Amino acid sequence: MKRSHKIRLQVNDKQRTLLAKTCGCNRYAYNWMLNRSNENYKNGIKYNKNELKKEFNSFKKTLPFMSEVNAHAVSNGAIDKLDRAFQNFFEGRTRFPKFKSKKAVQSFMLTGSEIKVQGSKIHIPRIGWLRMRELIRFDYSKIYRITVSNRAGRWYVSFSLEMADDRKLCENQATAIGIDIGVSKSATCSDGTVFENPRISNTYAVRLRKLNKELSRRTKGSKNWWKTVRKLQRLHARIDDVRSDYIHKMTTAVSRQYGIICLEDLNVKGMVRNHRLARHILDVSFGEIRRQFEYKACEVRYVGRLFPSSKMCSCCGSIKDMPLSERTYVCSCGLNFDRDLNAAVNIRNNAVSSTGCKKPVVKKPLAAPSGAVKVSHGQEVNSVSTMRRNA
Repeated sequence: MKRSHKIRLQVNDKQRTLLAKTCGCNRYAYNWMLNRSNENYKNGIKYNKNELKKEFNSFKKTLPFMSEVNAHAVSNGAIDKLDRAFQNFFEGRTRFPKFKSKKAVQSFMLTGSEIKVQGSKIHIPRIGWLRMRELIRFDYSKIYRITVSNRAGRWYVSFSLEMADDRKLCENQATAIGIDIGVSKSATCSDGTVFENPRISNTYAVRLRKLNKELSRRTKGSKNWWKTVRKLQRLHARIDDVRSDYIHKMTTAVSRQYGIICLEDLNVKGMVRNHRLARHILDVSFGEIRRQFEYKACEVRYVGRLFPSSKMCSCCGSIKDMPLSERTYVCSCGLNFDRDLNAAVNIRNNAVSSTGCKKPVVKKPLAAPSGAVKVSHGQEVNSVSTMRRNA
């Protein structure tokens, strides 16, 4: 299976300049090829990847700055990006490719055969040996390609690796668990484990507000304006790193314990129309949690959007209205569940029964990391501490 691994680079001023030049030449090549393909289309010439690459290789000989950077990182990387963009457009996944701006993320790609990795160092042609902040953690057999990118003034290298399928390392591949993703709690599992919502946007809201007010007072384009822009970029990168770290630890802890993950196919676009909850819904990152489960778990099953997971009793199957203010599900059959726990049990039961599988009996609860709490039936969840960094 293919697995990506992103590591931060530790570069000096000379290496930083060479990396920036390579990204700039790659962007120039991409825009030139896109413009030429548009002109060819107007003249009735169909898009041809190889012909476009040959034409650019002949044209770049007239540009002296192109000889300062790696040729493969410019021509091959740009045409691969453009070809992938056209494929996505033709298959209806994205819009027509647009020209890349200097304000966009700087990046370039290289094939794995052109690089060398020795411990915590990587060698890139025409740039030299670069230090990495950590070793490659995976046992891989091949490096397909690398992508070097700049985010908030920091350089990263992302490896695309060929490695053995490690999704079979979970303790029991036949067991299933239902997960209800929400706002008050990031995730509530059907075995009673609760992952508290760290509310990252609230933690950094004051700092974001101060920097945005500071940016509005600056003269656009001035040195002080750019200093504040870089501060904002680093803060947004910090928020993204904290959120990604929490989600990775949560999804990994669940995927290593259970083989079948049952989720709800949520309509996030419709949910964010409620402007009172939109910021909190987006802060939880429903889509990112779903994406990570899809490649970490052995199998992921979904229940339909119209399935009344919160309104249905997980014991007798009766349905009643449940406004958001009611956090405990009380049924006439005697059931007294936390609202999210009841929904997680319904999601698991429906996802398992709809595929004809036998309802699993979970004997061992999830070994939750620090910050997750095991809740028994009939007990309401009040507060849970957030996950620690060493979870």
